[in-house]
Parts: sequence; C-alpha cells; structure tokens
Amino acid sequence: MEQVIAEKQIEKQPKALQSGLIKAKANMMTPGGAIILAAAIIISLVFVLSLFFPRGNGLQFVIITALTLVSWGFLLNCATERLTLAEGLLIYKSLIGRTVTIELKKIDSYKLTDLGLRFDGNMFLIEIEHEDKEEPEEILLSPCWNKADLTLFCDTLVMVLEEINQ
Repeated sequence: MEQVIAEKQIEKQPKALQSGLIKAKANMMTPGGAIILAAAIIISLVFVLSLFFPRGNGLQFVIITALTLVSWGFLLNCATERLTLAEGLLIYKSLIGRTVTIELKKIDSYKLTDLGLRFDGNMFLIEIEHEDKEEPEEILLSPCWNKADLTLFCDTLVMVLEEINQ
C-alpha cells in the first residue's frame, strides 16, 4: 500500500526574475529630485518669511500656503513611485497617484520614452499596449527616476515577456 508522507509543489520563477531588477523605485538623489526638493525648500522659505514678516493681504498668504503644501505633496508623490514585476503582473504605485496593474501575459508591446526636461514634472513615459485597452496605457514617471535603474527594469521586463511568450 502506497502512502504519501510529504508533498510540496515548487513554483519556479522565470530566470529573468531571478537575475534582473524586479522592483524599481524613484529616488530623491537624482538631478530631477534635487530640483523638486530645491523648489519645495524655496517655497517653504517664502512661506516662513510671510509668517514672520506679514506684508500684503490674506489672499497672498493663502496662495503661498497652498503652494507650499502642493510642492511638498508633489515631492512626496514623486519619491514614492514604484514599478514591480510580481506574480505575473506589472504594478505601478505611488503614494498619492493611481495604481496601475497589468497582467504580463496580456502585454503586446511597451515603449519607454525619455521626455527630457519638462515643465510638467514628468521626464519618462512608459506606454504599454495590452489586450484590455484599445489605447496604450500611459504611465508618466516623475523626474526622481534614475535612468540606469529604469533601463535595467525594462531589460528585465523584456526577458520576462520573452519567457512568457515562449
């Protein structure tokens, strides 16, 4: 009589997930992050000066207060962006922004574009074409991304997509 004493299923990760960068995150120590931090500090300095040396009307104080809160909120959102490859999914998260989740097996193609220095704060754009949408999914990344980390993450994404399609 046969009796099974122990059993365990081992799920093997694709080779690309074992060797590549599967979690990429934005970093404050980039040129774009430094510019955003400097702007937030300057706006905060103006806010503090307006507290100690009030000049003008209350509307100006309200505007500088709003600018200070928005600048620090934008900085916090930029610094918390994450791209992850996990459990057959591509996940983009940020603290304040939307979360994007796409199944890797549904991805048809993707494109990473360096937008250069821009006034709207976004320097990288990932466009992902997948089965769930007619239009490509656009993920705008902040200036706090290190280009080398982002390129390494995309190389890993390519390897994973090739392994899935085989």
